[in-house]
Amino acid sequence: MTRTRPNASASASAPASEPAGAFGFALALLAALWLWLAPSWILADPLPGAVVAVVDYQRVLREAKAAKSIRDQLEARRARYQEEIRELERRLVARERELARQKGVLAPEAFAEKRRAFEEEAARVQRLVQQRRRELDRASAEAFAVVRDTIVRVVSEMADDKGFNLVLPSTAVLLFSPQLDLTEEVLKAVDRELPDVRVPEPPAASAETTPPR
Repeated sequence: MTRTRPNASASASAPASEPAGAFGFALALLAALWLWLAPSWILADPLPGAVVAVVDYQRVLREAKAAKSIRDQLEARRARYQEEIRELERRLVARERELARQKGVLAPEAFAEKRRAFEEEAARVQRLVQQRRRELDRASAEAFAVVRDTIVRVVSEMADDKGFNLVLPSTAVLLFSPQLDLTEEVLKAVDRELPDVRVPEPPAASAETTPPR
């Protein structure tokens, strides 16, 4: 009776498949863990490519009709304030000269009283000068804020229409193609939407800042 010997190659290869299967399972497990632990930005959709335009913001702010109107109004108000202060200073100089002339004539108490009144008036003029400066600064800030907001809105709308997703100030870009420059278009659009801005009037004067009579 012939006895068949087991196939050595088959019996040797059967156990070898178990480590290979285990190794594949480990790789799958590691991949699953990586996906679970990976940051969201790795798994998220890639960001779109930059579509860039540039705007000379300072030029628009300088040449816009509304900006020019604001500067003209502020200059006129500044000139009016300066004339007001010069007139008050002339009065103070005249009063000081008169006070010096009366020093040897008036009694010490009367002279001291006039001197205190003069110093109070001089202090009021100084407060008025400071108040006028603050009024000009506040009026300028409020008026130009309207222009700046309009520029930003115009640029945003133009970027949406033209498909730009990044608009940079031209001063921040070393080199760019003129085809990317939206400055002229933005300037014309701002002039259409905002041809003029009225500079706000100062608040009602208080007793502290009313010009001396």
